Amino acid sequence: MSLTVRKVLELPSLRGAKLAAGASALERTVSSVSVLEYSTPNETQNRLFEAINFEGNELVITAFSSICDDVEAQKNAIRRLSEAGEVGLLLYYVGTFVPYIAEDVLETADSLNFALIEMPHSMSLRYSDAISEISEAILKEEKEESNFVTEILEDVSLLPPELRSVSTVLRMLRDRLRASLILSDTSGNVINISTFPHGRENELKDCMETGAPDSSWYVFRTVIQGKGIKPLTLTIIRENGSPLLQHQISMTVETLHLFLVIWSPNHGEAIIAELVRAILQDESLRMRRLAAMFSIDVKSLDTMFVLRSRKDMETMLEKVKTEISPYVSRPIVDLYNGSIVLFLASNLGNGIIEAISDLLSDKDCLLAKAFDLRDTGEVRKAFLEIQASMSTAARVYGKNVLNLADIQLVNCFFPIIEKGEEEIAKVLSPLRIIEESEDAEILMQTLETFFLDTDLSTLQTSKLLNVHNNTVKYRIRRISGLMHADIAKAPQSVVLYRAMMMRRILSLQGSG
Repeated sequence: MSLTVRKVLELPSLRGAKLAAGASALERTVSSVSVLEYSTPNETQNRLFEAINFEGNELVITAFSSICDDVEAQKNAIRRLSEAGEVGLLLYYVGTFVPYIAEDVLETADSLNFALIEMPHSMSLRYSDAISEISEAILKEEKEESNFVTEILEDVSLLPPELRSVSTVLRMLRDRLRASLILSDTSGNVINISTFPHGRENELKDCMETGAPDSSWYVFRTVIQGKGIKPLTLTIIRENGSPLLQHQISMTVETLHLFLVIWSPNHGEAIIAELVRAILQDESLRMRRLAAMFSIDVKSLDTMFVLRSRKDMETMLEKVKTEISPYVSRPIVDLYNGSIVLFLASNLGNGIIEAISDLLSDKDCLLAKAFDLRDTGEVRKAFLEIQASMSTAARVYGKNVLNLADIQLVNCFFPIIEKGEEEIAKVLSPLRIIEESEDAEILMQTLETFFLDTDLSTLQTSKLLNVHNNTVKYRIRRISGLMHADIAKAPQSVVLYRAMMMRRILSLQGSG
């Protein structure tokens, strides 16, 4: 966790200080501290204020010395600082310059969620003590923190709309990393730049566009891209040559990526796409960040549908969204690795889950369903199993709607097949006595249909084979006689089912 206003108030240099207003800003992040004093409250002051490049998330130190008797000017200063994204203000020497903090000033700070901290009434206090201690605390917190992605995005979300920009995010990242950040297009043209130290924009811009950074600098480049955003090249530079840690780079890239996605014109669809990707890639931290920002209860998403078709998948995706919209207000669905993946919550009720399943059960599509998935690890494992064997399982069972268990059973046979003929023969061995009988072909056909295609139904088997039901019953009794056991009952049914499954998988592999 980074340095917050609450933690600043605990520092020794602020002993005796009190939060006079803006209690809702206590958990806001403080990225830097600066000093701001005015000359006189006139047009010159306005030009000065507008010329200052406020960085956002700063604590500003002042005594309001030149506007100590002007309540309206004090209120106006707080408004402007808040609009610039500043966190709060340390007001020194109350009783010496400002006689007291006016109620109107307190109400203004409260209404803007702007922390107004009243320092102890002592002329012996120095700005430099707070500046050095707050700066040191910022560096210490940032060195120890494990993640800043959510904090920066939350801080950005609290800013006025006109400040929710790539430039603002780059400045926040720059302060975290103590490094310069440059975004350029695929042609190398610099789009945004934020430098550390300040004021180096033109020099670094020229370096980037000529492709000639100093050889002693630490330079890292990567491409940021995703659904709904154009590819951009991010360059990070430390002129002192010290490299960034890998987790710092990863969080920087993720922060920019998510900002571009969230505040893009199609941010709703892009966020859902990112959430689907985070779930399937078992990125639980990233998943929780996205879900928290958009109030999505990912813990309830324990059901997954995977849909594959030879049709145009983008068109299919839009069709799926349209068809399930009456049942789910915000469907978590997107394309991933050539499949449409939909996440649902079982607490929607079996009726709704079944209705959605029926809608997706197109004869020209393959549909796989997985239930009771406890976490992202289980989701990713299930998805990989479905991806690997969905098509094979559909051919094995002769159906286009499958449960995860169907696919997992098929997957169990591949390791055995990979071990070779000896292991395969062990699984097929219960069939030897049938294969040696004089009517082997017809018995094997009946057995395969009975076990794999009709769930042990003699009536359904007779329909598929186009024979009388009594004929199927006779054949089943004949096989049971050869096996010296009722093949419709365990454990004989289990052994024969495995053998018939292996036989069919081998047959399908042989047929390509």
